[in-house]
Amino acid sequence: MNSVLKNMNPSLKKLFYEGKNIEYECSRMKICCNNYENFFADNSFSDYFILVDKPSKADLTIKEVIFSSIEELKKFLYEKKFELSVEDLNQDGYMLKVHEHKREVSIGSTSKRGFFYAVQTLKKLINTKNKLFPIVEIIDFPSFKLRGVIEGFYGETWSHKNRVDIIKFCGENKMNVYWYAPKDDPYHREKWREPYPLEEKERIYDLIEVAKENYVDFVFCVSPGLSMKFGDEKEFSLLCNKYEEILSKGVTNVAILFDDIPQKLEHEEDDRMFNNNYGLAQAYVANKLYDFLKKKNSKARLYFCPTEYWQKDDSLYRKTIKENLHSDIVVIWTGDGVFSRKVSRKNADEISNQFGHKLILWDNYPVNDADEGKLFLAPLTNRENDLYKSIEGAMANPMNQPYASMIALQTISDYLWNSEAYNPWISWEKAILNIAGEDFSEELKLFSENFLKSRLFEGTSFRLKKLMKDYKDDPLNKNRELVSYLENLSRLEEKLSKIKVKKFYEDIEPWLTKLSELSKIAIKITTSPESEKVRLKNEGEIRIKEYENYSVCGDILDEFIREI
Repeated sequence: MNSVLKNMNPSLKKLFYEGKNIEYECSRMKICCNNYENFFADNSFSDYFILVDKPSKADLTIKEVIFSSIEELKKFLYEKKFELSVEDLNQDGYMLKVHEHKREVSIGSTSKRGFFYAVQTLKKLINTKNKLFPIVEIIDFPSFKLRGVIEGFYGETWSHKNRVDIIKFCGENKMNVYWYAPKDDPYHREKWREPYPLEEKERIYDLIEVAKENYVDFVFCVSPGLSMKFGDEKEFSLLCNKYEEILSKGVTNVAILFDDIPQKLEHEEDDRMFNNNYGLAQAYVANKLYDFLKKKNSKARLYFCPTEYWQKDDSLYRKTIKENLHSDIVVIWTGDGVFSRKVSRKNADEISNQFGHKLILWDNYPVNDADEGKLFLAPLTNRENDLYKSIEGAMANPMNQPYASMIALQTISDYLWNSEAYNPWISWEKAILNIAGEDFSEELKLFSENFLKSRLFEGTSFRLKKLMKDYKDDPLNKNRELVSYLENLSRLEEKLSKIKVKKFYEDIEPWLTKLSELSKIAIKITTSPESEKVRLKNEGEIRIKEYENYSVCGDILDEFIREI
C-alpha cells in the first residue's frame, strides 16, 4: 500500500496513514455516491470503480459536501474529527477522510473543481493489485493558483484527438488551464483577422466543452502583432470579433500575444499616433480589449504576452507597459531566457517590478520545436520551490509529440501542485511508472535516461558514457558490461510496444528504432574480429544516415560506432 501513496501524482500536501486498509473482493471497487455520480461517469474511472445505488451494496460510500466558504468547511472538519489543519486550503483544495468502521469517505471542498480533484485522488488511492483501499486523512491544495499546458510551439499542430487527450491529462493531474496558442495555426497568427472556418470552429467549441468537463479553464489566444494596424478601429473590431465567438461559449480567460514580432511599428499611421513607441501601441490595444471583454463578461480575464518576454534588463518598452497597461492584466514571462535553466523568486520579483504587473510563467519545457529530431524526457528542474509566492502560475509548452511530453508534464504538474515537496527525480520515476505501468517501467526508465539532454539540462546517457569510456580504456575486460547494456537497449523497441499508453509508444517509435538498430550494430562491432569491423562500421553509417533526423543518446552512440 505504501507504494500507492508514494507514487501519487501530484504528491499530496498533508497525509495521515496508519497502515490500515479497507479490503474489497471484486475486480473493481463498488462505490455509492448519490449526489455526484457524474464525477465518476468518465471512462477513466471504469477500471477502478463500479457505481451502485445504495450504501448497502457498496464497498465504500462517498459523503460529499461542497461549501460556500472556508469557514463552513472548517466547521465540517471539526464535526468529522479531522486532525489535519486547514489554514492553507484554497479554492482548488479539498479534504478527504476515510472512516474505517462506516466504510465511508468524507470529502469537502469549496468548489466543484476541488471535489473533482478529490475524486482523482480516490482513483489513485486504490490498490487494484491487492484489492485494498487505505484508511487515510488528506488535506490537499495547490501551490500555484494557475497550473497547466500551453500549446504554443511552432511546427505541425496537434490533432483534435491530441488536444482532447492533453486536456483530460491536465484534469487527471490537477492542472487547471489549457492555453490554445499554436503558432502555425494560420487563424491564430497570420490570418488572425479571419474567422475560423466552421469545421475548425466546431473543434474549438468541442475542446471548450471537454475542458469544462475536466475542470480545466480554456484560454483562447490570438497573436495579431505581425501585421496589425494598432490605431485602426476596423482592425480592432476584427480582433474583438475573434474573441467574441469564443466568449459566447462560456470562456472567460483569453490572451493577446505580442511575442516573436519585430520591435517596431510596421505602419506609418501607427508611428504618428503612438510616437514611434510600439509598447504604447500594444498597451493601447490591450486596454481597449480589456474594456471590451469586461463589458461582455465581468469575470473575463486578459493575459498579455509582451515582445520583451524574456530579457533581463529594464527598458523603455517595459517602462511603457508599466505606466500604460491596465493593472488587472497579467503579463506573461518565460523566465531568464527563452529557455530558462533556472527560475527564481528573485528574478520573478525583479521582472514583475519592471513591468509593474503580476506575472505568469510560460515555461518553455519540454518544447522541442527549436530542436527538431530530439526528445526531452527529463523532469522539470531548477524552479525555486516557493516561486508560487511571486507569480500567478505557470504553463508548460510541450513537445510536438504530445504523449511523449507526458513524462515531463507529469513532473511539472507535481511541481505546480506541491512545489515545496518537489523532488525532480522522484517525480520522474513516478511519471514513468504511471505511463508504462509496473510491467514496463524499468524499460521506459532505461529508454528515458538516454534522452535527458535539453536546453535546460546538459547531461544524458550517463551510464552509457561510463561504459563506453571503460571499454575504450580496457576493451578486453570491460566489453561484457557494455554489451550487456547495449543488449538491453536493443530490446526496448519490442518491449515498449506493449506499454499501456499506446500513443506514447507511437510518439517515440522512430527514436526507439534507431536506438535498437545502433545498439545491435555497436554490439557486433565490439564482439567481432578486426576483419569484420570495417564492414560493420559501414553498415552502421548507413543506419545513422537512415535515421539522421532522430537524435539518440545525445549522439554519442553514433560517434562510438564511427570511432571504435
